[in-house]
Amino acid sequence: MKLKAREVAYAGIFGGFAFALRASNLIVPIGGPFVVDLRGIPGAVGAALSGPFGGIIVGILAGLPAKYPMVDIPAFAAAYFLVGLLARAIRSNSLKFLSALGVLAGYPVAALIVWAIGLIPSFTVALMLVLPRAAVIIPVQLAILYVVFKRIPQLLG
Repeated sequence: MKLKAREVAYAGIFGGFAFALRASNLIVPIGGPFVVDLRGIPGAVGAALSGPFGGIIVGILAGLPAKYPMVDIPAFAAAYFLVGLLARAIRSNSLKFLSALGVLAGYPVAALIVWAIGLIPSFTVALMLVLPRAAVIIPVQLAILYVVFKRIPQLLG
């Protein structure tokens, strides 16, 4: 699948914004290497607008400035790939906001990595530590993607 110029632009703009938000280090620690920050908002929007391969680009950019990029890059790349894939698969613009649920794929990836490299002693504990982030950010992502797809359709033109 080939990326279109518009998709590359969306990936660059929203991925760069996610990078900048994380690089600014405005975070709330929630346990171990896990934090709540704002990069998930432009990340999900960029992935939904740029498709699965643009989502990988956004995920890499979002993960690069992290304290543990070896955790964040694969987790965000997997999550945003799925967001982009779901946004393409859902035909109705009024339901495309549900593609934000693809972000859920990143949490077990992150938990598996931090457990595998020994940052957290148990996969279950790692997953439990990351769930507060999901509870905070996913409703926000759903709401913002709802606005993007339902209320601002000229972005998709």
